[in-house]
Amino acid sequence: MKTLLIITHVLLRILSFQDTDPGKKIACHYTDVAFTVFCDDLTRHSGVRIFCDESWVDQVKVTLHADSISVFSAVENAIRGTGLSVSVWHNSLLILKGGKLISALPSFESEVAENIADGKTSILTESEERYIRGRKPGDAEVITVGKSAFGIGDVRVKVLGKVTEVETGEPMIGATMYVEELASGAVTDQNGFLSIAMKPGKYNVRFEFMGFEKKPCLLEVFSSGEFKVEMKKVVISIQEVVIYGDRQNNITSKDPGLEKISIKTVREIPTMMGERDILKVSEMLPGIVSVGEGSSGLNVRGGSSDQNVFYINKIPVYNTSHLFGFFPAFNSDIVKDFSVYKGHVPAKFGGRLSSVFNIITRQGNRKRYNLHGGINPVTGNLTVEGPLIKDQSSFLISARSSYSDWILRQIKDPVISESSARFNDVAVSLNYDFKKSQLAVFAFNSYDFFRLSDINLYQYSNRGASLNLRHTFSADLQGELSLIAARYGFETVDKQEPPVAYQHGYEIDHYEARLDFNHHTLGKHALEYGAGFLLNKLDRGTVLPFGEESLTSRVELGKERGTEGSLYVSDRVDILPWLNIALGVRYSLYVPFGPKTVYTYLPGTPLDERYIDDSLTFGNNKPIRWYSSPELRAAINIATDQDGAVKLAFNQMHQNIFMLNNTITIAPNTQWKLADYYLRPARSNQVSLGIFRNYPRGGWETSAEIFYKSTDHFPEFRDGADFLDDTQVESQVLQGKQRAYGVELSVKRNGHKLGGWLAYTWSRSLSEINGGQAWNSTNGGESYPSNYDIPHAFNTLINYSLNRRLSMSTVFTYQSGRPITYPLSVYYIDGVPVTDYSKRNKYNIPDYFRMDLSVTIEGNLRKNKMVHSSFVFSMYNLTGRKNPYSVYFKSEEGKINSYKYSVIGVPVFTATWIFKLGNYASE
Repeated sequence: MKTLLIITHVLLRILSFQDTDPGKKIACHYTDVAFTVFCDDLTRHSGVRIFCDESWVDQVKVTLHADSISVFSAVENAIRGTGLSVSVWHNSLLILKGGKLISALPSFESEVAENIADGKTSILTESEERYIRGRKPGDAEVITVGKSAFGIGDVRVKVLGKVTEVETGEPMIGATMYVEELASGAVTDQNGFLSIAMKPGKYNVRFEFMGFEKKPCLLEVFSSGEFKVEMKKVVISIQEVVIYGDRQNNITSKDPGLEKISIKTVREIPTMMGERDILKVSEMLPGIVSVGEGSSGLNVRGGSSDQNVFYINKIPVYNTSHLFGFFPAFNSDIVKDFSVYKGHVPAKFGGRLSSVFNIITRQGNRKRYNLHGGINPVTGNLTVEGPLIKDQSSFLISARSSYSDWILRQIKDPVISESSARFNDVAVSLNYDFKKSQLAVFAFNSYDFFRLSDINLYQYSNRGASLNLRHTFSADLQGELSLIAARYGFETVDKQEPPVAYQHGYEIDHYEARLDFNHHTLGKHALEYGAGFLLNKLDRGTVLPFGEESLTSRVELGKERGTEGSLYVSDRVDILPWLNIALGVRYSLYVPFGPKTVYTYLPGTPLDERYIDDSLTFGNNKPIRWYSSPELRAAINIATDQDGAVKLAFNQMHQNIFMLNNTITIAPNTQWKLADYYLRPARSNQVSLGIFRNYPRGGWETSAEIFYKSTDHFPEFRDGADFLDDTQVESQVLQGKQRAYGVELSVKRNGHKLGGWLAYTWSRSLSEINGGQAWNSTNGGESYPSNYDIPHAFNTLINYSLNRRLSMSTVFTYQSGRPITYPLSVYYIDGVPVTDYSKRNKYNIPDYFRMDLSVTIEGNLRKNKMVHSSFVFSMYNLTGRKNPYSVYFKSEEGKINSYKYSVIGVPVFTATWIFKLGNYASE
């Protein structure tokens, strides 16, 4: 009897399941009925039970008319558009939020699930797809962090990762790791490291970088620890989606006033002599203008050339050009990352008022040996790199040289044909990876020689070396010790007028030690702090007569020394998902010291040797004065939505070193001068506000920034200042105020066949030197345009890729003529002509316009080949416009006549052959 009851129960259950099939067809005719009433009625007619939280459906009304529809489809239609989903569970229906019910582990095979209700094909939910994608064998690399012995807990731990290139083993700067479960991630620094805080567990992560294959991985975190990932380069002909590897490349998240230039852009821009120049590219960015064609120096947001500092692997470069600005002082082929800070300057940087140009070079291939270079009619360059110990250490050697004298000999002018102009440079990089440390050594030397017939001779050089030792103390703390040395020197001989012919040499030495720490807390803070010590030694040299006819007196300009110690701390914190704040403070103490003799002057008189009252003597290593400089830095980034942001920044900067030059450019014989007893360090405050927006569908980036900068103790030189004839610089320099303000607009397009950018800047730069007396004021104490007051600057770069092998690039540049002081009249006193000049910088030279064009043709794109070649054809100054570099005046027959001086007044065509070992995509 018991057995019969069991059999009967089983049969009833089977019949019950058959009768409550969610796929059973029924007739439905409902008009605006409550969902709960609809479900009760379905259960009465079909026997299928429906479970849900009534609070989710209390506002849902059902209107449905169908003569034959499955129960499952009826419910699915009733909840369409509500954000709810229906799933089958033991022949009943469950209504859920946020995805369907997963009732079994998905198969590792790639198969399509059949809908159990009506036999239609069903697409897996997002969570199911992610589950399969993250755990499918052979599809995603599994990364294990920490030790499983610690177990899985609920306390957040710190994970440190390093991302490198598969082909070269070099660290990747700005690669991203995105954690899908956390909807957040991290970005690698200049050494390829990233850090993130997370709870132990399993995560689906994705590594991305522009031009590299996306790499999905399964990250299993047991405890704090480290991991390493390699990414593979991919060749993409046309990119419809822009991937921002570096948060500082994304216009909505990068710091205010930060510009990052990709090496791809540097390679595409037209150049005059076929030489890639990252500094010429930077001139096309908003807020940055060139001081002139064929010259060295940049003006950033209304500042002078000496208010910018250029670092290459932390080595300062005091003259960034070869051949008076036509070529960069370093080979752009070895540059890996290039950033310009002109708005928010991180607290770890100091010493200049306007901007920081930070250049990081490649470390060399850790996998295999490689060679690449280029040849054009003027220069040739070659780079060799490879592993010292495979996957552990590498070297890189780069060299360039010019051979331009043959061009000068073709010119009929005997002064030019008998001249000589040449340069060379070499850079060496050595890198070694230890278990917890990385050692990097970099050194470079550049040399220039220019002789203008038998009239003038210049030769100058930049030399520098840096040693960087980075150590990982833990997953959340890394430190770096840097030792830096640099020297800039020149020698000049001026024989233009034999009675005043002279020769002069000069050197400035820079020695620096820095200790920097990156500390990522378990919260949302990213701390940076450190200390530095800097020693500058200047030998201003001795001016000597040259030749038997010279009547020039010997002048010893003297030597100077100064030290600067600094401490800094900064914190970047994500306060809210839409609010990021970066705060920093830097404190520096600058001390010039002896031996030095300082003259004092009678009260209320000019600082002139005629009014010397006494002298102060400072012995060897005795402090002359103490200058302390606290600096505040702040940046606020407010995300208005996914594609937009508003940013506010405030900067305080100090500068203790200046150029002694009464022209606007950095000339080969430019002297640098340290702040001293009279010449005080300059101080600036800058505030900027910007609106930034992406338009992802078209690949557009737009930005609009306004800025205001005020400077105290701004140095301005007296009319007719001569720094080779007077040892007392205080008699040649006045200090006052400067203010600059403007608007910067930018439109960029990336990732398409047609790309590039438009940049427009409207700005003013005004100076005021008012000491209360005529002898310590300029322009009568009234405000006047600075030498680099250029109100309008418009630059356009357009790139068009016809295919992988053929691309074109064109540049349009326009800017207002810079200010100039004109002579108005000549009058005679006792027969001696005296020129009367206008107010300081009242007029402007004519405006500047230039158009350039280049075409790049790649060789064949075969994957396996020994050498790949490409050709770049460039046309500089396509329209042949004679842009004035300056205006000069001559008194002729009792009249003052003006003449325009143009450096490049004709189109200049250049063909460059570029070669490298390996295929099209190799470095």
